[in-house]
Amino acid sequence: MAVQKVDEDVYYVGSRHWDRPIFDELLELPKGTSYNSYLISGSQKTALIDSVDPCKKHELLRNLDVLNVKNIDYIIANHAEQDHSGSIPAVLERYPQAKVVTNEKCKSLLIDLLDINEDRFMIINDNDTLSLGDKTLQFVFTPWVHWPETMSVYLVEKKMLFTCDFFGSHIATSKIFGPKDEKLVYEGAKRYYAEIMMPFRRNIQKNIQKVEELNPSMILPGHGVVYKNPQFIIDAYKKWISDNVDNEALIIIYAR
Repeated sequence: MAVQKVDEDVYYVGSRHWDRPIFDELLELPKGTSYNSYLISGSQKTALIDSVDPCKKHELLRNLDVLNVKNIDYIIANHAEQDHSGSIPAVLERYPQAKVVTNEKCKSLLIDLLDINEDRFMIINDNDTLSLGDKTLQFVFTPWVHWPETMSVYLVEKKMLFTCDFFGSHIATSKIFGPKDEKLVYEGAKRYYAEIMMPFRRNIQKNIQKVEELNPSMILPGHGVVYKNPQFIIDAYKKWISDNVDNEALIIIYAR
């Protein structure tokens, strides 16, 4: 997929996997999926937020070439699963001065999974900030949404929240932004929640409060479309994680 401009100095450099039939050896993907990676250029530093699945690393590197990216200072790893972090070694090889910025739990997983040298890491804590010059990244820990190390990144000046698997959907589209008719992506997001995130409903209930307090202008997940109207997907999640059930059924088990 070609590079797409999200906002001034913020670019989508990820990849679409139009014909991936199944995910995690279990979930069918009737509409494919995407591996969303974002490049943020500050006045002094440049950051890459998440990478892509290893099978698409050539597309990520090509997209960085298209933007003529000569230097990446920080690779933000929100989550250790390979569909988000699997191409980090390739990016580190291309940009040997880059540091992998993540939390301690994610660092341990990335070392185990990808054999990244420990000296390539920069460890941050919840609510820490990182300056890119005229732009500031704030780290928001969202543990067990859906792995213990998961976190989000908030671009303070633009109020953009990069959420990785949180608010994602397995949908491959030609445009990074969702359609004006948000109902067209609702079912895909709902299915993603039901198949992946629902077991962590209690943790989502806690962490969605952090999202609302930030009041983001845009939500940029690691899969699927970007939400220019974040309240749409926030309200959808609040409905799905609610203790109030819309439809109840009584099942009677009878044995003779």
